[in-house]
Amino acid sequence: MSAIDFSGNPNQRTPCVLVLDASGSMESRTSSGKTRMEELNVGVHALEEALRADDAALSRVQISIVTVGGPTNDAEIMMDWTDAVNFSSFSIRAGGSTPLGKGLRIALQLVEDGKSNLKAAGISYTRPWIMVISDGEPTDSSDEWNAAIRECKSAESTKKVEIFSIGVEGADLSKLAQISTKPPLMLEGMKFKELFVWLSSSLSAASRSRPGETVQLPSTDPWRNVGL
Repeated sequence: MSAIDFSGNPNQRTPCVLVLDASGSMESRTSSGKTRMEELNVGVHALEEALRADDAALSRVQISIVTVGGPTNDAEIMMDWTDAVNFSSFSIRAGGSTPLGKGLRIALQLVEDGKSNLKAAGISYTRPWIMVISDGEPTDSSDEWNAAIRECKSAESTKKVEIFSIGVEGADLSKLAQISTKPPLMLEGMKFKELFVWLSSSLSAASRSRPGETVQLPSTDPWRNVGL
């Protein structure tokens, strides 16, 4: 667990883990001429810019990133918990398979570690988010995938985390539907930038709420395929 210096910023935090599909299928090219992975990287950079433009988010939002696939063909932590003010986007490379179940279980453990760190520092926090973005079928063993489903559903039902799943064009939404009580949403085209700007605004809204309070999130229409 990376150490965050809370001494200069005692504000309440809203933690969010991004679970990003970096499997080989994300290397396919879109109508823009860029690959899906290149479009996703543009989106992550847009998230950094949107967070920096929002004073509340800058001091209250925490981000961590788990990639699934990529050059190591594994699920791994690419960025441990980082306050938004220190978040600097970076390029993710695609390749390999889609061990999404393993990635989700890593994300759930990150959430618990992050909450423990905040509690130890005496920092309050709103319910953490896990945001999953995937275009592929999980390639985990059935045991691994089923364990991830159980752990995600349990964490949501006990209000330990909010899980949002976003399918990229061609994604198997029936698989994504298994990991959360909220139905998955399909990204329209390659609107990753619009998606991540929405995420920044949503996290900012959550960060200004009281723990346990219901938050009205911005509309998903700018990036969601509303035809589904």
